Amino acid sequence: MTVYGYGSGAGTPHDPHVDVGAYVLGVLDDADMARFEEHLAICHQCGQQLDELSGLVPVLAELAPAGAGAPVLPSGDAGLGKLLGKVSDERKTRARRRMFALAASVALIIGGPTVAVVASGGGSDSGATHTYAQEFKSSDTSTGVKATVGVNDKKWGTDIGLTLSGVQGPLTCRLVAIGKDGAQQTVSTWSVPTAGYGTSAQPQPLSLGGSAGMHPDDIARFDVITSQGQRLVSVNV
Repeated sequence: MTVYGYGSGAGTPHDPHVDVGAYVLGVLDDADMARFEEHLAICHQCGQQLDELSGLVPVLAELAPAGAGAPVLPSGDAGLGKLLGKVSDERKTRARRRMFALAASVALIIGGPTVAVVASGGGSDSGATHTYAQEFKSSDTSTGVKATVGVNDKKWGTDIGLTLSGVQGPLTCRLVAIGKDGAQQTVSTWSVPTAGYGTSAQPQPLSLGGSAGMHPDDIARFDVITSQGQRLVSVNV
């Protein structure tokens, strides 16, 4: 039986983001699992949710009565969807609480507006909230931009964090992973306000996260490029 089948139902496109919990619990059939893993390779959001939900099954097992073995999950798509929905709602609530608490604390320390702190810090998906197995740094003397890129190898590709300073706005930029074979994948995009990031007008650097379908060993470098095609900084891996 297909659970959360791709393309199922009266021609309505299926949203693969709802399959993270089903994937963790191992209830997708082989075809849906293969399709979801293809999506997972290019979706940072699902990669993060997968990491956060990876402990769900052991927790359910601990809650089961002694000697009961593996937990009995709700039967049918509706029951499973209800369970996963509760987990997702709780995760989002905790994330929002952590974000506002952190923003308020930093604002009290530096005396700056809370909104500015959240924006410059990159929010809950910023590189500052992650620990990376490897970090690479570089600067460009012609543009004055400095960058630190952190990478974690995942089975679906690479989890990536960027810290950027010395960049003046207004600009629209993107971080691009350049493979050793010349392939290119956009990791993340963002806008730079007039004050910039990591400048005298805005000392706070930009921190953000993203992902690529390539593994770290397959990546030669990361480029920060403006929407006009100017390369602000290149970070070799």
